[in-house]
Amino acid sequence: MKILYLLDFPPFDEDFDGITKIYYNLIKHISKINNLDILIISGGISNNFITYRGTDFQKVNNFFDVKYIYYESIHCSNIKKNINRLKFEYSTSLNKNDIKKLDQKYDFKKYDVIHTAHLSFLNICKVHKKVIIGATDASSLAMPSNTLKEKLRKFYFQQIEGKISKSSMWVHAVTNRDAEGFHTDRKFIITNGVDTEKYKKYNEEKIKNSFVFHGNLDYQPNIDAIIYMNKTINELDLDYKLYIVGRGEASRYQQLSHVVIIGEVENIAKEICKYEYYFILMQTGTGVKNKLLEAMSCECNIICNDLAINGLKKPEVLKDNIHFVNSNDEIKKILLNSNIKNARNYVKENYSWESFSDKFMDMYKTI
Repeated sequence: MKILYLLDFPPFDEDFDGITKIYYNLIKHISKINNLDILIISGGISNNFITYRGTDFQKVNNFFDVKYIYYESIHCSNIKKNINRLKFEYSTSLNKNDIKKLDQKYDFKKYDVIHTAHLSFLNICKVHKKVIIGATDASSLAMPSNTLKEKLRKFYFQQIEGKISKSSMWVHAVTNRDAEGFHTDRKFIITNGVDTEKYKKYNEEKIKNSFVFHGNLDYQPNIDAIIYMNKTINELDLDYKLYIVGRGEASRYQQLSHVVIIGEVENIAKEICKYEYYFILMQTGTGVKNKLLEAMSCECNIICNDLAINGLKKPEVLKDNIHFVNSNDEIKKILLNSNIKNARNYVKENYSWESFSDKFMDMYKTI
């Protein structure tokens, strides 16, 4: 099967963020047995680098068993972004003329399936009948609507999700909650995986009175969670610190009295095994949390809330392996009793990137 991955980011660094992790592993496995090309379209492409979320990535021509990697620089002006918004399309959406030019250059019809990862490429379905978009969050479902600005933003994304639903695209979601945001029969759910060989237990000496959380420091749901968890620790009135592992701008957290920024590390698994508890109280965001799967695979002693496990399989089984909390009193009880749980077996039984990729191959053949 001949497949094109149409992306607006470089998928070469597995641990950069959630979307790169998904496509790194998907391409790794799918390219083994298929004729696979990648086309990266971005306004941040120069001669040697691609700029993505403020980070420069080296352009490469070899990546697993991918046959060809193409780079296309398309800059979206502010005028064009505003026109897109007025049409209730994503701000950086490529218009029909952009897609037509790309089709003339790359001949999209030679591919059996086009798999795209971003809302900017919605119009690709105008020139190809078999297009998948994903992993797609139903962003509007998680957006607050307390102020006029929040209500307008929520309405804007609802209109975009409505356009996707009416298109001929197939929508990939990682949770039932996200899938519910798209009113179409052309949708399917495949949850994320985890590399259990990479994310494993390290017998590190535990730092006393410690929580840990890991992820991109610039990702808004992580920002919201870190601020909330700092507030929670303050309310517990216990001498605990929350250590944050991950890349991103650390200055926004300087005023949080219980937060210690570790930053980017070479081995995430080894680092998060140094702490007594893995703390994940999500307040916003949708989708399966890769960070939680990784912490489970490392046998971390996890304290989490319901939103953190959104979309995970067999929650009734999972509740025997991690600590679920709905109040500060429940957190304090766990800390005082020093209860230890781990969910590695749950992850090994229910999640793997191989299984994730096999399910996609089934969808490629079905649509």
